[in-house]
Amino acid sequence: MIVLVVGLVGIVAAYVGILLGVASPAVPMLMALGSTAVLAGLAQLASVRRGRALPVLTRTVRWVFGGMAAGFIAVLLLPPPVAGGPLLLGLPRATSILLLLVGAMPMVVLPIAYARAFDTEVMPAEEPRNDA
Repeated sequence: MIVLVVGLVGIVAAYVGILLGVASPAVPMLMALGSTAVLAGLAQLASVRRGRALPVLTRTVRWVFGGMAAGFIAVLLLPPPVAGGPLLLGLPRATSILLLLVGAMPMVVLPIAYARAFDTEVMPAEEPRNDA
């Protein structure tokens, strides 16, 4: 819950900075990290079952969104791309980092972690099931 609130505060601070015309590199950083924190907070809330956090899902959510935050930070700190500049996997470095860390990692890792943890953590055998 704290991650969600911190993320929302970061987004609000970024919007305030934009509206006030602050030309600081911290403004896009606040927006990127705030958005990532909001998504991580929502994912952590979704990994709570019967009042307790599910350890495998919580750990996976933290790793995935930590990787996303690292990807955003790396892209924001990279110099602007130039024609003929270095490529990573055939794409400009910033594009590759965004596709891999911010796009592909959550899309691949989170469903696999949820599927692996489903029988043991999400819907254990001793929990009554409502078969329709």
